[in-house]
Order: sequence, then structure tokens, then C-alpha cells
Amino acid sequence: MKLRLLLLLLTLVPAAALAQQFRTNQWEGYFSPVVTEAKNYSFQGGSTARSDTGIGAGFGFAKNLNPNFALGGEFNWGSANYRATVNPGIGNSNQAQTIGGTLETYTVRMHGTYYMLQGNLSPFVTGGFGWTYIDTNIPSGLPQNVCWYYPWYGQSCGSYVPTASTTRFSYNAGLGLRYDFTREFFMRGMVNAQYVDFGGNYGGTRWTQGRIDIGVKF
Repeated sequence: MKLRLLLLLLTLVPAAALAQQFRTNQWEGYFSPVVTEAKNYSFQGGSTARSDTGIGAGFGFAKNLNPNFALGGEFNWGSANYRATVNPGIGNSNQAQTIGGTLETYTVRMHGTYYMLQGNLSPFVTGGFGWTYIDTNIPSGLPQNVCWYYPWYGQSCGSYVPTASTTRFSYNAGLGLRYDFTREFFMRGMVNAQYVDFGGNYGGTRWTQGRIDIGVKF
């Protein structure tokens, strides 16, 4: 019995040491398909909106400081169709109006990740903070003619319609599972909650996202 236990330990120790080498001191980059949950919103004055399930993508990088901890940054884009009921304000006798459009978000963040195990298969928790640019694609002014001077071919002019948009502080927390297939290739699946602080009368909101990271280490 003791001999079998010794043989088992001798087998596991080299395997654990090899698994640690899968991440330690390695940089990694990844591409991420992202799905965002549908969501209902309620605003000041009784206006409401509902966004459909959204799709998006992102890419990022990280440095594995040791088998358990990594620091990095990432960029994510998302898009979702929505319909909104816009109620009239004080002194406006018109009926509520229904509008539709596409909500687009762009997020840049820094993040840290903790891997609970040192092997090539490990659950993990992650969290980060950054800024999210949100464009409702609702016109906020009249069309404008604008011109640019581009390199090589000179001036180009066209029509531009300003839209209602904002940039806000955001932060996230996620939970997932990672598998390192080889020294160079890995995948992660995770559920991520992103919080955006709109300020003003609305305050903050949370978007729940599912995503898969497909990455390489170098």
C-alpha cells in the first residue's frame, strides 16, 4: 500500500510541475465572442426600453505573473437592437412615441484574474475596471456636412448625423473555467457581469454576458 502511494506521488509531482509551466511568466493574447442578455429599462418620466439579446466581440492580453495570478487589459464591442417607449414631458400634450434602434457599446478595461488551481484545468475569478462608450444611435441634432484631409488622397467631405452618446466609468466581475491544451493554446469560458454608472436620475445598470476566450501564449 505504501509503495503504491509513493508511486502515485512520484507521478503527480512532475505533472504538477509541468502544469505550472503552462502559465508562469507567459504573455497571452485572446479573441472573445460575447453574448449579452436581453434587458428591460425604466427611466425618468415613465419612459421604458427593452434591448434584445446582444452579440459582440473583444480581444485582450495578459501577463501570467505566476500559475495563479494574471494582469492584463482588453477591449470589447457589443451591439443589441432595442425598442423604447418615450413619454411626453411636462406641457407636452402629444402621445407617447415608440422608437427602435441599435445600442452599441465599446469598453476598454484593465483586469486581474485569479486561478484557483495550478494545473492546466482551473476555475477562476476575474475583475476589472475601465470606461464604456455607449451610442444609442438616436439623432441628437441635424445632419452636418463635414470634411477631412486624409493622407495621400486629400480632402473628403460627407454628411454626418450626431447621435446621443456618453462615456461612463464601468467595472466587471466574472467566474469561469480555463483549460490549457498545450504550452501555446488555451480556452476559457466565463459568465461576466458588467456594471455601468450612468449617473443622473437613472444611476447604474448591470449587463450579464457569456463569453469564450480563445487564446495563445507566447
